[in-house]
Amino acid sequence: MKFKQALLHNTSWKMLALLFTFLNNILIVKILGVEASAVFFYAIAIFILFSTILKFGLENGIVYVLSKNSQSIKSVSYFLLLFFVAQTFITAVILKYFIKEIQGFTFYWVLVYVVSNIMLYYVNAYYQVKKMFISLNVLSAVIVIIQTFLLMTIYFCDKSFFITLGITKSNIDAVLIISAGTIFLQIILLILFFYTKNKNDFKVPYCKDSFIKKLFSYSILNFIITVLFFLVLRTDLYFVEKYCSKVGLANYIQAAKIGQMLLIFPGLIAGVIFPYTINDSKALAGKVAYLCRGLTFLYLIIFTVFLGFGKFVFPWMLGKDFILMYEIFAISFVGVYCLSISLLIISYFEGTNKQKIIIWSFLSVLFVVVIADYFLVPKYGYTGAAAIFSIANLSGLAILLNTFKKETEINFTDMFIVKQTDFNLLN
Repeated sequence: MKFKQALLHNTSWKMLALLFTFLNNILIVKILGVEASAVFFYAIAIFILFSTILKFGLENGIVYVLSKNSQSIKSVSYFLLLFFVAQTFITAVILKYFIKEIQGFTFYWVLVYVVSNIMLYYVNAYYQVKKMFISLNVLSAVIVIIQTFLLMTIYFCDKSFFITLGITKSNIDAVLIISAGTIFLQIILLILFFYTKNKNDFKVPYCKDSFIKKLFSYSILNFIITVLFFLVLRTDLYFVEKYCSKVGLANYIQAAKIGQMLLIFPGLIAGVIFPYTINDSKALAGKVAYLCRGLTFLYLIIFTVFLGFGKFVFPWMLGKDFILMYEIFAISFVGVYCLSISLLIISYFEGTNKQKIIIWSFLSVLFVVVIADYFLVPKYGYTGAAAIFSIANLSGLAILLNTFKKETEINFTDMFIVKQTDFNLLN
């Protein structure tokens, strides 16, 4: 599949899935109510954190190793199956100790939810290796739509029918069953479809190449990057919570959430850049520069609209107490933009196995955030934290850009100034 085609399908279908995911969140709140939905979403956050830690960054390692040697698919699959069994056992042990702290959930469905999320990362990696973005995203979107249908059925149908099944509108376990069950169904369909289309890859002899060492050496660095990225997005919240008022913290959190929403689109693009860069980095360098220029133009439009309407929209959507969001978001917007551009360059470096430069970039961001927030947030509050966020991410982007320029000989102006030839570059 051509890069342009993969890019369009990956972004369009996933944006559709995100739309239905947003609708699902609304339905869950309607079904459970405010307090129960808070318990549910907090628990889901914990479960996803388990999944993120236990997958150990292997999904990108799978893509990198198999893209370099497709003959290893059978061997890697056998290894992953054994490794997944071990992960399931570890997950069961961990959840057995923590499950008592999470009321309203059945242990076995929690286990299915967590391990299914881990397996889904691995299965998605196989599709990325084969550039099967259309089938991957269509199946994923269909599953989310099925989930929406099931939630709507619970919400609108006669409650007595679900009582006979042991499911009621007040039972948060029912929502978890739907979530876990649809993810499990998605995995089954993806595996069956992938095997049908790639049977020959599983007929090759067992590979004696040291793929395990390559897989883990790559995955460990990717895991470190994942942890650092998590800290880059959330470390400043600790200082704001400690030194600012509850109103300031609430405004800062909501502004940060909107900023993270803006990261979704470049994240989808980065998901396509990575597998295509692994075996053709020279061709992808120009496309990365093009995408950076396009993203810069898009963010200029977003910021212009925000300046005109943000001061009125935020209080209208969330309430009059959120009037501080306008100032916070305006100051932190540079940081959001820099982090968005960084995601594109990071995906390129991951494809060329230059993960150490990504680690150094994130470490520099964290160093600036921690040191500057410690001294400045007590004095300047949430505005100081927002400014530091922008400065820190600008420093991280500078490190990535400097290395990208040295490796590709692409000038900084080529990264940010739109050209007339840009419309034909991805053909």
